[in-house]
Amino acid sequence: MLTRTQSLRDLNNKIQINDLYIAATPLDINNKVMVDISDIRDFTFCARYYDLKNKDQNEINIRNLYDKSLHRTFYAYLLALQEDRLDSTLEFLKYRWGKEWIKHKNTKDILITRSSVWRDSYEKLRKKGIDAIFKFNEIMLKEKQCPIIIGHKYQIEIIPNVILTGTYEYVRELTINKQKVIQVVKFITSTNRFNTNIARQFDLELIATAYAFKETFNVDYFQVVSIEIETKKITVNTYTEKEYNLLKETVKNVVLSIQNDIKCVSPDKHCFHCEYRNICINTL
Repeated sequence: MLTRTQSLRDLNNKIQINDLYIAATPLDINNKVMVDISDIRDFTFCARYYDLKNKDQNEINIRNLYDKSLHRTFYAYLLALQEDRLDSTLEFLKYRWGKEWIKHKNTKDILITRSSVWRDSYEKLRKKGIDAIFKFNEIMLKEKQCPIIIGHKYQIEIIPNVILTGTYEYVRELTINKQKVIQVVKFITSTNRFNTNIARQFDLELIATAYAFKETFNVDYFQVVSIEIETKKITVNTYTEKEYNLLKETVKNVVLSIQNDIKCVSPDKHCFHCEYRNICINTL
C-alpha cells in the first residue's frame, strides 16, 4: 500500500524525457509480447493508419511531430518546476518550444526540401504551438502543485504474456479542500481524430495509464485528469473494472490481429483528413 508521496518521487532518479507515440510491431521478448498503447490506439482507429505510420520516415504525419514536440516542451517546463529552476515561466516555455520545433532542422530542410503545403502546415503549427504554451502556462499557474512523475515510461503485463508499455505524462500532488490528492494527468494538445467525443469516452491511453499506475503503486485513491490545452478544460475521469476489462480485451484482440496480419480497411470520412490518404489510396 502506497502511503507516502515520497515513494513516487523516488522514481525521479530514473526519469528521462521520452518520445511519445513511437509506433512499433509488437516485440517478442522471452516468449512475451511487448506493445505500446499508442499502437493499440492507432490500430483501433485504422489498421492502415497504424501500418503506414509505422513506416513513416519522412515526417509526413506533421501533426504527430507537433504533438511530440509540444509534449517535450511541457516536460522540460515541469522538470524545471520540479527542480525549482524556473525564473520566468513564459520565457522558458517560448525558448523550449522554439528549440523543440526547430530542433535539428536547418533553413534548407524547412524552405527547400518540403512542399509548399508542408511548409504552410509547419508554420501554422508553429504559431499554434505558441498559443498552446501561453494557455499551458495559464493552466499551470492556477494551481500550486508538486510534480512527482514527468514523462516516465511504464510497462505492465496487462494480460498473460502481453506487456503493455506507455508513458506517465504527468503525475502531481495538489491540495483540494485541504486534502492532498494525487492526480494522473494527460495533456490533450490538439483537436485531432483521437480526441473526438467517442474517443474521449474510452480513451485507451488514459485508461491504460490509470491501470498501470493503480497496479504498479497499489494506490487505492487517485484522480485521473485530462487537460485540453486548446480550451483549457480540465476533466476528472472515473474508471472502474469495466473499463479496465475492456482495455484488456482490446489489447488482446489487437495483438492477435497484428501477429496474424489481419488488417481490415474501413474507409470513412476520417480518410479525408488523414496524412497518409494519398499513399493509402495508391497502395491498397
